[in-house]
Amino acid sequence: MLKHILAAALSATLALHAHANESYQLELGASNLNQDLPSASGMAYRNGFFYAVGDDAQWLFELDQNFHITDKQLIKAYPLDPNGRINKKVKPDFEAMAQFRQGKQTWSMVLGSGSKAVIREVGFLLSSDRISKHERNLLSLYTQLKMAAGISELNIEGLVLSGSKAYILNRGNGGGNLVFAVKQNELIDYMFGKLDGFSKIETFKVKLPQVAGFEAGLSGGDYWAKNNSLVYTASVEATGDSYNDGQILGSFIGVIPLGKLKAGEVMDLTPTSVPLLDANGRVVITKAESLAITSSEEDEIKGAIASDNDNGTSEFFRFKLEKND
Repeated sequence: MLKHILAAALSATLALHAHANESYQLELGASNLNQDLPSASGMAYRNGFFYAVGDDAQWLFELDQNFHITDKQLIKAYPLDPNGRINKKVKPDFEAMAQFRQGKQTWSMVLGSGSKAVIREVGFLLSSDRISKHERNLLSLYTQLKMAAGISELNIEGLVLSGSKAYILNRGNGGGNLVFAVKQNELIDYMFGKLDGFSKIETFKVKLPQVAGFEAGLSGGDYWAKNNSLVYTASVEATGDSYNDGQILGSFIGVIPLGKLKAGEVMDLTPTSVPLLDANGRVVITKAESLAITSSEEDEIKGAIASDNDNGTSEFFRFKLEKND
């Protein structure tokens, strides 16, 4: 019954924007449940494989096209609960990840959320050959982000690398829905411990849809190179707390044209955020945490969405997002 009530609330919210000039349409595939990957939160795609982290998992997972685990790489050993998940009191809350190429190696960059001092202010670089791994204290980075935005709390949920810039996504229940931008090479150097400060930190505020009085929060993203855009996921939880989970109310996907981001202005994404609906047009009650683009054209992308439903399992959905004529 509760699920139907929440679905009705989301549908009512969407009806308020039914006449908006929505620019994208979404085709969402069926759910693929993975019971061996807890709390999927960050995702990337490379050479036919998906790579994912969980907010309470100590592994970087490699997944095949059917979202089955084919390999995993230890990020760092943590105290585990009997269910194999990192104990909440010490979990680093890995919420954001992206990959980049440097030299002959592909590196996975993994960031803690920063929603709790010290234990969640940590990041890692892992090389694809598994020879090199770097752990980085993120206190100085997160302090600079807070100062740039004039906020006291963070809840970092996404990381998008465009080649020239790195976009760090902050979820609304920790300082507002914000997109931070820094030079990508500076962030990489920071993660390798080569520098501590950034030449410039840009801060952009975005507005997302509300469901039952709760605004959606940015949760992940990827870079759409052929459209110079950031494709994001956003989810709605019945909580204003960045530490505790709330009732899942629904999720969205959308596109931010990077050329239209302007400092000092709020970009309203409410009319163009597309809800996750099944083939019958029904709201999918899932907490989308990130996405990975697998193929792209100038007018459409295909990829996969990762969801964490707060029960120790993860869901994955194929999708196609296409510009409306």
